[in-house]
Amino acid sequence: MSDVPREVIIEILSRLPVISLLKFRCVSKAFKTLIDSPKFIKAHIKQQQERNPNAHLNLFLKAHNESDNLFSLEFTSNTSTQHHPKVLDHPLKQLDGPTQVLGSCRGLVLISNSMSDNGVWNPSTKRFRKLPVWEFNPSRNSSGRAPHEWGPGFMQISGGFGYDKDGEDYKVVTIGQWYHPDDEPKMVSEVMVYSLRYGGWKKVEDSPYWLVKEENGTAAGGALYWLVTKEPFSCVRSLILVGLNLGTERFEKVPFPVGLGKPFQLNLAVLGKCLCLISGYCISAKNHVLDHVDMWMMKDCGVEQSWVKLFTVEQLDGRQNFSSLKPIAYSGTGKEVLLEMDNTKLLWYSLEKKSVKPAKVSGGLEAFESFVNLGTLVPLYYGGGDEKGTKKGMEERDDSVIEEL
Repeated sequence: MSDVPREVIIEILSRLPVISLLKFRCVSKAFKTLIDSPKFIKAHIKQQQERNPNAHLNLFLKAHNESDNLFSLEFTSNTSTQHHPKVLDHPLKQLDGPTQVLGSCRGLVLISNSMSDNGVWNPSTKRFRKLPVWEFNPSRNSSGRAPHEWGPGFMQISGGFGYDKDGEDYKVVTIGQWYHPDDEPKMVSEVMVYSLRYGGWKKVEDSPYWLVKEENGTAAGGALYWLVTKEPFSCVRSLILVGLNLGTERFEKVPFPVGLGKPFQLNLAVLGKCLCLISGYCISAKNHVLDHVDMWMMKDCGVEQSWVKLFTVEQLDGRQNFSSLKPIAYSGTGKEVLLEMDNTKLLWYSLEKKSVKPAKVSGGLEAFESFVNLGTLVPLYYGGGDEKGTKKGMEERDDSVIEEL
């Protein structure tokens, strides 16, 4: 191996799947040190994202009505093959209550059982990092009442998990919003951010917007996105698309695509690495059954001119009407898109034929949410410090390690 150029060794290893690299870590100390190094991990992530990650698509399914409610589902390049969900063994499985998936990003998953039992998990390496409890400040309102003590008021909580590409840092975001008619200010929208690089929660600038739905943020392009409003109690609310820039930790308005019209329904999703807007339209204002759904993609986050309409899905003839559709991933060939229908079914949409066919999935899950899982070596101490010992100097040792191979 000493005759092989070091760049070639890195290039070859970085193309391998995580499961193979974990085995190679056991071959020698030199291999283990190289594969664990931040420099190699960054090269591996880049390869995973640049090559077709959907040639062997791996999904998480969060089942709504199952005791073991986290499943993995692998799709091969053949979209006609029968696929079988497998129960996932995860760090919060033994705790009471169902496990929630609050977000997934670049192979890491934010999971939670309650406000006090949550953390970031790498399913590929089986590492888990428990997060400290976050607390909102009840003294922000004039009465000093904590949210759970408010009588006629109410509160809502949303979160999200994304990657700050400039700071090379994974961040967890929690938004707590509460309202009470007798307090001043009547509405408070507090935002907390947890950095895996530095550890600990910190308060950032309050959100000037009110969440339309108590849903988690959608991660794309270094930001978390929500549909919000500035008129939460108006009969006719104007929706706004905003992104929390994970680098600056500030909210930024994002323009809707030109030609959006007046959809009955708006939702957000991610396809590939791009933000998607799903707009549903009804035949008439009196009929709330969707007629069709348009899939929009913002190819350059924050740039209005980068919105493109990918495709339109009409109601399914002779089948159950859908009330929602969400794009999940491209097929290995790139000619089909996997869609989640009503949290109950998976469909393949052909971009060429403009038709749909059911994805063949066994297991009988009645209701679920789907998340793409990208295999990654990212350790939770990578810029985070959750393991004993320091990794300082790791990158500087890369060249000497490769010379030993």
